[in-house]
Amino acid sequence: MTKVFWVLLLSSLLLLLPTLKSVASHKIKVMALFTDKAMLVIDGDQKILKKGQTYNGVKLISSDSDAVVLQLHGHTKKFGLGREISTSYKKLDPKKELIVWKDDSNMFRVYGSINNHSMNFLIDTGATSVAMSSVAAKKIGLKYKKGTRMQASTASGVANGYALNLDHVKIGHIKIYNVNAVVLEGSFPTEILLGQSFLSRIHMTRDGNKMKLRKKF
Repeated sequence: MTKVFWVLLLSSLLLLLPTLKSVASHKIKVMALFTDKAMLVIDGDQKILKKGQTYNGVKLISSDSDAVVLQLHGHTKKFGLGREISTSYKKLDPKKELIVWKDDSNMFRVYGSINNHSMNFLIDTGATSVAMSSVAAKKIGLKYKKGTRMQASTASGVANGYALNLDHVKIGHIKIYNVNAVVLEGSFPTEILLGQSFLSRIHMTRDGNKMKLRKKF
C-alpha cells in the first residue's frame, strides 16, 4: 500500500474519533416500583429515585406499581418491573446548553457532584458562593476545618463557618474547577446551595420555568 493511502486512512480515523468518543451507554435494571418512586440499578449503582430526581443523566418522570417512565438524556421511555435496559446516548458537548426546569416547589434543582461525590443542588442566585452545612460536608468527607474560619449572616442570625476552595463542582456536563465555598456549622442550610462562585463562571439565562446553563469557555 502506498504512503498516500495510509495518510488518507489515518485522516479518516482522526475525523471519526470525536464521534466515537461522544457515544456512551447506560445499563439500567428496574428492581422495585412504588408510587412516584423506583429502585433502579444504574451502571452498577443501586439508587432509589423519586419523581423528578436525576442520577447520571437518568431522570424519573413517573412511577407506579406497573411501570416506570424514565428520561434518558432527553429521550422518554416506559419500562416494567425487572426490565433490563441497555441504551446508548451521545455525550453532550460542554459548550452546549444544560436545561434545568422548575420543580413542584417552584425552585431550580439540579443533579451534580462536588469532588466526585454525587448530590443535588438548589440553584440560588442570591448566594455568594457554594454553601452547605457541616452535616452535609461531613457526609462527603470534606475536610472543611482546614479552611479559613469566618462568620456569615443567615435567616437565623450569625453562623460560624469555614471558607475554602472545592477542587471541582459539576452539574450535568459542566465542570468548574477551584470553586469558592462556605461550610456553616450545624444543619443549615438544609440543601446545598449552588451560588455565584459557580454561577458567575457560566452563562445562565431564565426563560419562564426553564433555565439554560452553558460553560463560558
